[in-house]
Amino acid sequence: MMPPHEARALCLLPDRAAVLAELRDRKIDASALRALLEGSQEHPREAWSGTVELHDDHGRRTDMAVRVPRSAGRRPGVLVVLHGVGGSGEQILPYFAALGERLSLAVLCPTAQLPARPSNNLDVAGIFGSRFHKPRWDLSGPDFLPAALRWARTTLDADPDRCVLAGVSMGGLATWNLGMRFRHSFSAAVPINGALSVWESFGTDRRTRALLPNTLPLPLFVVHGSADEQIPARFDRESVDTLRALGHKNLRYEEVAGGGHGLETLGLEPDSPLFTRLEQWLGGTRRTAQPDEIRHRADDDRHGRAHWVQVGGIAPGRAAEVHAVRTSADRIEVEVSGARQVTLHLRGDRLAAGATCEISVNGAASSVRFAPDLPTVVDSYRDTADPGLVAEQIVHCAVPER
Repeated sequence: MMPPHEARALCLLPDRAAVLAELRDRKIDASALRALLEGSQEHPREAWSGTVELHDDHGRRTDMAVRVPRSAGRRPGVLVVLHGVGGSGEQILPYFAALGERLSLAVLCPTAQLPARPSNNLDVAGIFGSRFHKPRWDLSGPDFLPAALRWARTTLDADPDRCVLAGVSMGGLATWNLGMRFRHSFSAAVPINGALSVWESFGTDRRTRALLPNTLPLPLFVVHGSADEQIPARFDRESVDTLRALGHKNLRYEEVAGGGHGLETLGLEPDSPLFTRLEQWLGGTRRTAQPDEIRHRADDDRHGRAHWVQVGGIAPGRAAEVHAVRTSADRIEVEVSGARQVTLHLRGDRLAAGATCEISVNGAASSVRFAPDLPTVVDSYRDTADPGLVAEQIVHCAVPER
């Protein structure tokens, strides 16, 4: 049988037809390929540091500082760190290198660039100045983050269920916002001296705050300096209080007495009390890629997916909400509002080939015969390079009017 790392590399080759032909020649069907893509193969890895060139979906390029830990018999995880205004990946990486080494996490620090499209940057101008025109993270789009994760999964064969997102200042804003929109990609998130939305300097940002419950399944370790004058700690306090009231089960908040906005003021040096608490907490986090129950809100089709359910056809200026539950191996119940379509990404780890899956969308029932499809597995893996998000069959359901 083909080794897992070889199967992953094969699926990413440019010639899709040749990939499918090779798999069929080897008699690897959809279910076998999905299992192979999820497999692990441990081997010793040497530590190395350097800079790699990264490209996003818009064709922009950036440099990404990388530190890969020594790993004897364990696939490394990933720690993506997003820097603040005026910073760079190279500048911020040393602050997190020890954490990566202790936890066997490859530390990836891309450098922000100017927006792909003209922008007034109002989502960060409220804090950093009305004439802000500097490289920034896209708080609502994929930006360089999925490119960094894809690089780690394909180049380092990193463990997709141990991918942590962290960010400082502007990067802390991005960590909150990207965690809300793409939480299914991460095992944990660590926003540092950030905020949910800078608009809350002027009042509640209801549109962004409506997405905050998306982070309820995502382990969060929130750090803020009590004396931060650039992004006051009250921003994170309010978000943490909201999540605690909603019953978040794995949420830590560390407000550093006397800590300012600069990362060096927060006491995160190796073996400091805060560093040790973060290290111990992160060591116990791991993604559940296929949860039985999903609640997700989205105000844009770009982040309509959460794990195996996806909503689309969201009207501009509106928000969609979906609640999907696997009530049994062969039954899925979905309640959705604000969207015209629901897409289900089905897999053979829950369904046998040929089995009938009963699907209910807002009470409208339908039956689908589960038919694993090799091209679907290949295409869904090529799309994200994330084995946990691979589908063997994709089912589209129109949302009936209530």
